[in-house]
Amino acid sequence: MKKWAVSFFSFFLLSSLLVQTSFAQENELEGTLSKLSMDAAKYYVAPIVSGFGANLNSGWVHRAPSSKIFGIDLEFGFVFMGTMMGDNAKNFSSSGTFKFNKAQALQMVQGVSSNAAIRDALANEIIKRDFQVNFSGPTIVGPENEFVGVDFSGATVSVGGTSYTVPAQRIETPVSGYLKDLSALPLFAPQFSVGTVYGTTASFRFLPSVEISDLGKFSYFGFGLQHNPSMFIPVPLPVDVSAAFFTQSLKVGDIFNASATSFGVYASRQFGPGMLSITPYAGFAFESSSIKIKYDQVISDPTNPSQDLKLPVEFELEGENSARFVLGATLRLALVSISADYSMAKYNSFSVGLGLAF
Repeated sequence: MKKWAVSFFSFFLLSSLLVQTSFAQENELEGTLSKLSMDAAKYYVAPIVSGFGANLNSGWVHRAPSSKIFGIDLEFGFVFMGTMMGDNAKNFSSSGTFKFNKAQALQMVQGVSSNAAIRDALANEIIKRDFQVNFSGPTIVGPENEFVGVDFSGATVSVGGTSYTVPAQRIETPVSGYLKDLSALPLFAPQFSVGTVYGTTASFRFLPSVEISDLGKFSYFGFGLQHNPSMFIPVPLPVDVSAAFFTQSLKVGDIFNASATSFGVYASRQFGPGMLSITPYAGFAFESSSIKIKYDQVISDPTNPSQDLKLPVEFELEGENSARFVLGATLRLALVSISADYSMAKYNSFSVGLGLAF
């Protein structure tokens, strides 16, 4: 059971930050972030926040529920989502504070003095300070062969009563595009819908809590409601309509905690009998998403430069998407339901659903 769950989780989060290889391996993402300060990490991971939020809010609606007081409408299946990562999401430029490690500090003072002892002392002074710098380079979905750079504007550092000028320069970090120039961020989830009671259908996404080696406990749950108010309207409408609300959360250990919410209105119309039909649908939704990220930045110990320290970093980012327009259709072939839609928003996304409907 655990082996199955680990494999399933690996596919589920393939593109959403956390792992690209076996869970028995070191957590590569946390190792990548450990080389960045919080100010740099926020911009580095920002495209994933919006992309992941867009995915979580996709694929919930396949049609508006019928306007029945009571009916048996069951559907179980899987939803595959993808969010487009354009070129503007693959590089960033920002400013903030940064604490250099000993190796970087030694690189910075290489030409300041010909005396190795002085250079070492200067480096030891540099690692004690936070510097205001500019950052630029690939985001987490950027090119694998480009690296995040830190633009140092120069500083005066004193050692033994003598002041030395450390020149302005660019220091490259070993951080490149972790997801290797990703063009679309995929996601996958099981989904179950049940209705209809007074025109209302409930939908669920759920995966059992699993302990993942090196990452901690993984849990995922989503819930939503669609309601068709037509049953309370005396005049028949040419289409089925619904108001819908969905919310969900996903957590992996201490490093990753995501949540997303969507509220919208949808309309659909069925053509053909129930067991052999096509149902186009459209909708407009307001949405929000956020991700909390927690990791340890590895820095040099100012009191013992030959040793490393872990500096706790924790922050929360909001997704850029705030509204989406959805167009799609559902094909019913006997008990098989196939749906596909496209969402137009700040980050465009698509979803494909495959399930059994009763």
